[in-house]
Amino acid sequence: MLYFARYSAGICAAAILSGCNGSQPPLPALGTPAQARATASWMSPEAKGENLLYIADLGTNSVDVFPYPKGKQVGAITGFGSVATLCVDKAGDVFVVDEAGPVNVFAHGGTTPIRKLPATGAPDGCSVDPATGNLAVTNESSYLYGTIAIYAKAKGNPKPYFNDTVDATFFCGYDDKGNLFIDGWDRFANPIFLQMPKGKKTFNITKINLKTPGGVQWDGKYVAVGDQGAGLIYRTSATGQIAQTVKLHGGDSVEQFWIQGSTLIGPNAANNGTVPYWRYPDGGSPSSTLKGFVYPIGATVSLAH
Repeated sequence: MLYFARYSAGICAAAILSGCNGSQPPLPALGTPAQARATASWMSPEAKGENLLYIADLGTNSVDVFPYPKGKQVGAITGFGSVATLCVDKAGDVFVVDEAGPVNVFAHGGTTPIRKLPATGAPDGCSVDPATGNLAVTNESSYLYGTIAIYAKAKGNPKPYFNDTVDATFFCGYDDKGNLFIDGWDRFANPIFLQMPKGKKTFNITKINLKTPGGVQWDGKYVAVGDQGAGLIYRTSATGQIAQTVKLHGGDSVEQFWIQGSTLIGPNAANNGTVPYWRYPDGGSPSSTLKGFVYPIGATVSLAH
């Protein structure tokens, strides 16, 4: 069973001029990332010396780059088949998952991939183990089962791991000890929470009360698991028990979020192309909002070194 929600919504967003389902969707509220709609990638010279926020916009099939925590757009990366989600390693290298092709790796502030990692099926989410540098990539459909692909040192060909009770894996996140957490669906489309303990080759699988699986990220104490259909983030134990529910007001279409310290950055795909910032773990109303995107679905922050 494939996860079709993003595809149908993304097609609608991309068809901004012709409309979708008989109606024309609204144009972005502001033109902040307008240069990202050019066919060529670009980056301002000062970008490499700044902390950078990367936003994956499926509607423009590009990755827009901004100074973090605020500032005008400093770059954009284009040339993807179908841009998906983002993650970053300790060196500041940014990983862009392309559902139509490889995982592209960019140096901080760079526009040309420093390497491309092969992927099969429908790769979706990613995370880098801070302890080993290994890269994990989820897969919505591969080998007939949902898989997790592990790239040793984030290089070369991956080793796939799968469980025949899992239909699809969507998002993943390592904790600070190298344990990997994943959300997905079982063979009956029930949301599930998976843990691959450090050094193990099998999953611990439990059910989790989600409407639609969303982003997964270690927040320093808990595993933050998003419910993108409900505007909720669950701070979850390693066994899937919910310790706190964070409500994101107006965040009902946040897919892959990024937690940077006490801020949660949530690309809000179906909400007028916005990327709100919420206080974390307080939630509530956004503290500020980036506008001007078409269908933003992923975010990560790369720190300057």
